[in-house]
Amino acid sequence: MKTKICAPIKPALRILRRFFFLIPALAAIILYKVLPHLPQFTETVFSRLLFRIISFPIAFITSLIPLSITELSLFVFAIIIIVMLVFFIIRMTRSKNRLITAGRAARAAGWVISFTLLFYMLLHGVNYYRLPVSALMQLDMSPKSAQLLQTLCIDLAKSASSEREKLKEDENGNIMLSNSLLKTLSQAGDGYRILDNTYPFFWGAVNRAKPVQLSHKWSYTGISGMYFPFFVEANVNIDQPDSAIPATSAHELAHTRGFAREDECNFFACLSCFVNPSPDYRYSGYVIAYINCSNALYSYNSDMWAETLPYCSDGVIRDIEERTEYWDSFRGEVQEISNRVNDSFIQSQGVDDGVLSYNRVVGLLLAYYEKEGLPIN
Repeated sequence: MKTKICAPIKPALRILRRFFFLIPALAAIILYKVLPHLPQFTETVFSRLLFRIISFPIAFITSLIPLSITELSLFVFAIIIIVMLVFFIIRMTRSKNRLITAGRAARAAGWVISFTLLFYMLLHGVNYYRLPVSALMQLDMSPKSAQLLQTLCIDLAKSASSEREKLKEDENGNIMLSNSLLKTLSQAGDGYRILDNTYPFFWGAVNRAKPVQLSHKWSYTGISGMYFPFFVEANVNIDQPDSAIPATSAHELAHTRGFAREDECNFFACLSCFVNPSPDYRYSGYVIAYINCSNALYSYNSDMWAETLPYCSDGVIRDIEERTEYWDSFRGEVQEISNRVNDSFIQSQGVDDGVLSYNRVVGLLLAYYEKEGLPIN
């Protein structure tokens, strides 16, 4: 004798099926809530396994195209939204039951949003909760002396000045990239390949950054680079001074290797630039590291900071001033809004300092310097 499902249960199941689109979003929320308490599990299962499995085929395909797919997708996405909106309006005007038609459209949109949340978590969000780099590299993050910070600043200034002598200058006395822009962006992964020999967690499928053609307008937001997780793509503002482009490229590539925290990606950018075969990258890395460390030293003791300046060549000082003047020219309400949005987003991922976490790179640089010193090229 067959058992029949009670009549009241059938409508309940139909109603339940209408909310199946929430399952991916619920999975994303569970990951968001649980993984911060399980860093070792996140490191082993998600960052080093699932992230690589999911990101590798995407990265392999998107890396074949030298242009920014992220930038192109903005226009394509806008067109798709307009077409779908027109299609929805037509369906609504022809529909005999507009409530049902609207409900179907809402569920379709729900599926898209729900899967977007889950893929974001798997391709980026979970990496906020992996083990900190200080544990992965066994770095002592205890407070360091101001004298050690000053010594690091001096060594960085010397290294930057030495590397700059190998580079060309433009008519204003600022450095120019040694190779074409696309060639330079394709060298972003060279430093990581070297680091991977010592630290296997630096492995990654992406070795080139992508140029953003609308970079000048993008500069009004104050953003020098962006990682787009859905394409596993590193995007770089190419309108900024040449001295900043290599380090920015290396920073964004750190995200493609499964690291989300900005302070760690800044640190990795410096580290990978230090060992990169290209003098453009080495110089860019030393300069950005000096800027971060010297700013921290200046905040502590301006006299100690002043003692590091003679070790910077005139060319290094010109390049630093060029960066400052460039970004100052874009200051305004758009940049302030962008900073607030960025700050809120970073805090939502469990980084209490928000954009201030970018400056924690100094602590990592000091810990690494105390343990390993600066790489000698």
